[in-house]
Amino acid sequence: MQKQWKIGQPDVTAAAALSEALGITQICAEVLLSRGISSPQLAKDFLDATPLSNPFLLMDMDKAVARIMQAIENSEAICVYGDYDCDGVTATVMLTDWLTYAGANVRWYIPTRKEGYGIRKEQIDMLKAQGTSLIITVDNGISAVEEASYIRQCGMELVITDHHRPGDVLPDAVAVVDPHRADCPSPFKQLCGAGVVLKLIAALEGGDYDSAIEQFGDLAALATVADVVDLSGENRYLVKRGMELLRNTERMGLLSLMAVCAIDNHKPITAAMAAFQLTPRINAAGRFASASIAARLLLTDDPEEATLLAAQIQTLNDERRATEKVITEQILDTICQNPQVLHHRVLVFVGENWHHGVVGIVAARLMERFGKPCFLLSREDGEGYRGSARSFGTFSVFDCLHACAPHLVRYGGHPGAGGFTVAAESLTAFCDAIEAYAAANHAAMPAMTVHAERAVSAADLNIRNIDGLRILEPYGAGNPQPMFALLQVLVQERISIGGGKYAKLKGLQGNVPIELLIFRCTAEESGIRTGMQYDFLVTPEVKQFQGRAQLGIRAEEWRVSGLQQAQMIAAEQAYEAYCRKESLPSAYYAKMCPDRDALVAFYQATERNPQPMELICRRLKDTDMNYCRARICADILSELQLIEHNIVADTVRLLPVRQKRALSESTILHEIHALAHQ
Repeated sequence: MQKQWKIGQPDVTAAAALSEALGITQICAEVLLSRGISSPQLAKDFLDATPLSNPFLLMDMDKAVARIMQAIENSEAICVYGDYDCDGVTATVMLTDWLTYAGANVRWYIPTRKEGYGIRKEQIDMLKAQGTSLIITVDNGISAVEEASYIRQCGMELVITDHHRPGDVLPDAVAVVDPHRADCPSPFKQLCGAGVVLKLIAALEGGDYDSAIEQFGDLAALATVADVVDLSGENRYLVKRGMELLRNTERMGLLSLMAVCAIDNHKPITAAMAAFQLTPRINAAGRFASASIAARLLLTDDPEEATLLAAQIQTLNDERRATEKVITEQILDTICQNPQVLHHRVLVFVGENWHHGVVGIVAARLMERFGKPCFLLSREDGEGYRGSARSFGTFSVFDCLHACAPHLVRYGGHPGAGGFTVAAESLTAFCDAIEAYAAANHAAMPAMTVHAERAVSAADLNIRNIDGLRILEPYGAGNPQPMFALLQVLVQERISIGGGKYAKLKGLQGNVPIELLIFRCTAEESGIRTGMQYDFLVTPEVKQFQGRAQLGIRAEEWRVSGLQQAQMIAAEQAYEAYCRKESLPSAYYAKMCPDRDALVAFYQATERNPQPMELICRRLKDTDMNYCRARICADILSELQLIEHNIVADTVRLLPVRQKRALSESTILHEIHALAHQ
């Protein structure tokens, strides 16, 4: 499905006033305006970042502090109970570290992914046998209503710190610290689990943040980035401060982890570095072995142990990437063998023993690649099928799962993502129910939308302008790195770089030369051809190389210039409805049905080397060749073995002619012709 580009048009005059009022560049002011930050005061509030509010404003924080201090004074056995993702690991490390130096009798426990999220009865029994009297949850616990009652029955007490939304009933605990409690007066709600723990540590120190941030701001910032919470308000302050601390960290585990990532901590460390290099490795431990490896790495003071653990995590991360690649390739092979699956409203793929730690990542990447919600299920011995789903726009994963609940063993999630378990005998019914829900609630599925701040000229993309955008960092959820539309670029040269893995484009916008980098695919896979004009969405940045500032412009999305996106998306939706055998207005079939001239024109526009389908449409725009008709031409000519249509890449190429074929041999042509003339 084509992505919809939305290109902002900020008021240039208003931006000039904002630029003058704040002393920022014009292009930076335009970015702020495109994001709805329209006044100098709003801009100042955003750029300055809101300091952390009083930790005691969190409901039950006073109760949590009193009970924890009592446990420290009485040398009670305390267990910090965490979660296996980066947020849960860092939160566990932070609180365990603080309690250790406070002289507490403390241990920590993080369940494995196989044990599952949250605290379970088996672990409660284990902690009871170990003599634990106080359990403190971090990044979990808000849904543990039955488990909290069992803890009390076992003679232990519970303090919950969490950031997930509570249900109708709160667990029975000494304290439930969660900013999403309906009765919580704390002004900022979007903290991650480690952010809540940072506030707990500050409260344990009497409400003073200085020491808590100095000791744990780096870990809290990593967790905030990893958990993809909104980087506004207190989170923006936390990440901004945390990235500074990360550069000067003395924590052996982080130093070793940065070393395996080849991050130079003598240079500024950005949230993007944390998001794409550090946090995936911390998560890899929980996905492919045990999150305890990552926790031990972040807790150790021993340089030798830190080096060994970081190397182990690097190996696990390599395994994670290799596993993702294998699963993705299996799914792409499935699509090539059965292209019809891409015409469904929702993509559903089923495999055997796909590693549950990465199916969510693969689902997200397939969603991004094909522009549709994606559900992945893996058959596991004795457990039926476990799955993960990812979505966007108005299609809610949680609402879909709720509608399919009769076919599910369990499920959970939110609009953008979810997890679920399906009994083996319910698999077919569940897959059918997903498509039925989508059809009933989305006559037209949402198109994935990509936002650009505004259209720019090549001359706008200079070091001064782009360096002036640094004031907007840190980038992340709610504050993405600025993206701009660079239109009508004539591509003159396409160069393979990085050992053939990436591409560099050289071209002209008007008379201004421009160089673009593509890191998502190879030069060949990009489908970009020299001598053609393209529109690009780009993210520019300034980096230092050998002491000199250099501008790099990364192409994120591209399409042939002159494409009418609304018509393209509508035509694609009509084609997919036709492929699903859904009824369409009779006028649609007449518009879709190709005559002999259209088929000949399509065939003659095709070359022996693969070309993007949109390029064929562009070449034939004067022959009324819309995308829908082009796809049907491709289907007919593929059926006759005259061309090959790669459905995954959406490219076509000529096949060697082995025998003369008549158009009358095509079943597809007969079917569409009958519909057009009924």
